[in-house]
Amino acid sequence: MKPIKTSGIILGMTLTIGGLLVLVRPTLAIPPIAQHQAVSTQENDVQNLYEQGVNKIALGDYQGAISDLDRVIVLNPEYVEAYCNRGMAHIGLGNSKKAIADFNLALQISPDHADAYNRRGVTLAQQGNLNQALADFDQAIWFDSNFADAYYNRGKARTELGNYQGAISDYDVAIKLDPNLAEAYGNRGFIQVQLGNSQEGLKDLEQAAKIFWDSGNIAGYQQTLTYIQMIQLQLN
Repeated sequence: MKPIKTSGIILGMTLTIGGLLVLVRPTLAIPPIAQHQAVSTQENDVQNLYEQGVNKIALGDYQGAISDLDRVIVLNPEYVEAYCNRGMAHIGLGNSKKAIADFNLALQISPDHADAYNRRGVTLAQQGNLNQALADFDQAIWFDSNFADAYYNRGKARTELGNYQGAISDYDVAIKLDPNLAEAYGNRGFIQVQLGNSQEGLKDLEQAAKIFWDSGNIAGYQQTLTYIQMIQLQLN
């Protein structure tokens, strides 16, 4: 079965208004491994239903997505990505308890599934369970050392816990792995300012603003620009 687009997940920037904000970024789904080259009608039905459910998540039809993914799981109870994406739909409906239950089910089937740890970690962080979230991000990185979002999310959790040096290290790795991760530049810049390194912080924030602008994220650009202006006023 072919890989298809689904939703990745990272925590919002420290400087965003209203605290933790979930942002959605594209990543590739991990499809189940076909046991035979010939694809059965049922396998086609499962894949079509799965893609339909993922598309509904992208459109904000979370209840419709859950209905489709429920059917996928009935037809193929081992389809890990269906649990992960149904968890995402539950997050969209504000039901973090059901989301965590789905990520737990995904990890029961595939204990080394880095993205399930990452998604569960984000959900836990949203609930304020930062130490538990940190443990999940550690696991995500253990199973996938090139997982930029997990490094970023661990940096965000460390930022919230006051471990600024640990957070900077994580943001450094996230930026190396994904040079267009604006949130990592923004949070690293925020910390540098907090530590008194205003010029270094401004460079990072300006880079974050540029990436937000180039990617069409006007809200992120405006929020970052506001913070830059606040720092410049303090320096003058």
